[in-house]
Amino acid sequence: MRKVLIITGVFPPEPVTSANMNFDLAMALSEKYEVTVVHPKPTRPEGVVYKPNEENYPFKCITVDSYTYPKSSPIGRMRESISFGRISAQFLKGHHYDFDFVYNDGWQLFGLYIVAKVCTKYKIPYIVPIQDIYPECFFTNRKVPAIMSGMVNALIKPIDRYYQKNAYKVRTISDEMADYLSSTRQIDRDRYLVTDNWQNDEDFTAEPIPSGKLIFGYVGSINNHSNTELLIKAFDKAALKDAELRIFGMGNRRERCEELAKSMGNDNIVFDSVAKSEVPKVQSQCSVLVLALPKGNGGLCLPSKMSSYLLSGRPVIASIDKDSATCRYINESGAGFCIEPDDIDALANTFKNISMMSKEELQQMGDKSRKFADLRLTRKANLTKLCNEINKIIQ
Repeated sequence: MRKVLIITGVFPPEPVTSANMNFDLAMALSEKYEVTVVHPKPTRPEGVVYKPNEENYPFKCITVDSYTYPKSSPIGRMRESISFGRISAQFLKGHHYDFDFVYNDGWQLFGLYIVAKVCTKYKIPYIVPIQDIYPECFFTNRKVPAIMSGMVNALIKPIDRYYQKNAYKVRTISDEMADYLSSTRQIDRDRYLVTDNWQNDEDFTAEPIPSGKLIFGYVGSINNHSNTELLIKAFDKAALKDAELRIFGMGNRRERCEELAKSMGNDNIVFDSVAKSEVPKVQSQCSVLVLALPKGNGGLCLPSKMSSYLLSGRPVIASIDKDSATCRYINESGAGFCIEPDDIDALANTFKNISMMSKEELQQMGDKSRKFADLRLTRKANLTKLCNEINKIIQ
């Protein structure tokens, strides 16, 4: 039987999209191949303590004692990436004759590069997935001197290009991302495989939009990239009488966002946390779901919450770059509104306009959301596409 190695920086029980997708991939490939999964100790989200995983899977699971860093400091994340990359590479070196294929999904940049070097040396074909584009993402929503950004680009981009250039395929999550990487890394566009991120779509039942108070919901991380402060400021500026903004999530900017809402004296902005298993329920209790990314960031990633929002069958407001995949999805589906990023007035006006729509109009938008998700964003459609590509490589 052919053998597959999946190297992943996150894995269940961590409630992270990549963790769940790599679990699904391991389960699917185990039907045809002998699969081994290598991953670090679970540490996401920060502060959660996990019990040892004693479940029996149809694949071998190896937890390595690499350095972990669930916080957002670049230095700590770099150390985590290098540590897990080195340990994974050592394992692969010692067992390179065992594996016919590697799914190289450790931590980006250094970790991916270290493993890619071993795969290249021993001529083991691999796929590398890209969720966010680095080093570009380092500079979003940050004021960095041009000299420093130039130095970082000069040091980091060759590393990023190496593991993409030598991969059998580079999995990206949108055509826009594939086009950008192909152009900036000078790699043939055919090297890129586009598959959307998927969720446990059977968990999302697309309940009818609830009656009563209009509820705007944000569900996701509250960090430097989420632009949650913009949502708070715009909602407060809209001054809606019978509406509420519910923000569910944790992250390094949550405390700052709570202080901002408190300083406004707006009792209709509330914060809470939510377990991954409860996300479908929480989103079904909202009338409209919202997200925001800083200008220049929309084309560098596709928020996993976008597919979750659409699967929930809710209208979506996105404050994001017009040339992003997120904006394209909204326009193609007719599921909501795409607003210029960082524009408080435009977002506040959108909140007002939605408050004047009938429940029936909102429900029509929500139905379009779910229809689009069922066609494009299910596990079956995207996992099958990825597995078919891996089958071609192995066979």
